[in-house]
Amino acid sequence: MGAERERVRTFGHLENGLRQAGDWYAWGPYLSERQWGTVREDYSPGGTAWEYLPHDHARSRAYRWGEDGMAGFSDVEQRLCLALALWNGRDPILKERMFGLTGSQGNHGEDVKEYWWYLDAVPSHAWNRWRYHYPQAAFPYEDLIEENGRRSRYEFEYELIDTGAFDDDRYWIVEVDYAKADPLDLLMTVRVTNAGPDTDTLHVLPTVWFRNTWDWDLDAPKPELAAAADGSIAVGHPYLGDLRLVVGDGPDGTAPDLLFCDNETNLARLYGVSGPAHPKDAINDHVINGAAAVSPDRRGTKAACWYRLAVAPSATVELRLRLQPSTGVADLAAGVSSR
Repeated sequence: MGAERERVRTFGHLENGLRQAGDWYAWGPYLSERQWGTVREDYSPGGTAWEYLPHDHARSRAYRWGEDGMAGFSDVEQRLCLALALWNGRDPILKERMFGLTGSQGNHGEDVKEYWWYLDAVPSHAWNRWRYHYPQAAFPYEDLIEENGRRSRYEFEYELIDTGAFDDDRYWIVEVDYAKADPLDLLMTVRVTNAGPDTDTLHVLPTVWFRNTWDWDLDAPKPELAAAADGSIAVGHPYLGDLRLVVGDGPDGTAPDLLFCDNETNLARLYGVSGPAHPKDAINDHVINGAAAVSPDRRGTKAACWYRLAVAPSATVELRLRLQPSTGVADLAAGVSSR
């Protein structure tokens, strides 16, 4: 642990500021699991945070004070975020964030209805492992809301496993590892295992995006993500500098589709007025419904790498991506320590 001790040597001096805590502190699992329905984003006149920004709005509304995602990683100020989105081919929306009941929906109050685990990590965030179990059947959003709403506070909660969503082991085991080669060089490895009895297809969309800091302040600079000629995603930010997300091919050797939109509110969906051409939920609408919603020139402030994985029973497939300075070596296999 000598190397790890040196990485975190300055972490105890946070009174000097987050940026000064040490280079290894710059990137970590800082992304919120839930930003919707919180007081952080509540601008309601009566303090009704759950109703002001519900789960159904989360995919379409740009947050102000933070972001959320699954297996999320970000810089310490949450300016650039990296996380995972999934689609089992049957859900009405992409699985981009954890689902749960609000205080008024749950018979015992606020309650998340998902299964995930943080399996391993070191203090410098040089190594992290996360696991999630995702049903192959349609996720029972409405069933969970309706049945928990029907039950009294004297009855047991109605959990995801009670819905039959995991019957016959028809679910996906999704694991994500993050490993750093150095403080600014991050490898993301995604492993998908089919726990079910039949071959099935999972859509996996590692997603990178900027927290929206440009809509709130006059003349604030707007960062940009853009598809590069070598198949990577170029990342340009006034504070973080020039980075790139190196995108590995799928297990069949096919490169994923790169989809772009802007992390801006879909005003048309939520409020019935005109808004951005390619809003925050454009990738969702394109993947789920085939809508021509994403940016045709492949640039924006949110991007996803769309892999379609057909996986046999008990089989595991692996994907790799690497976020690094634009001058780094585009190697998805070497140079990263596992601990």
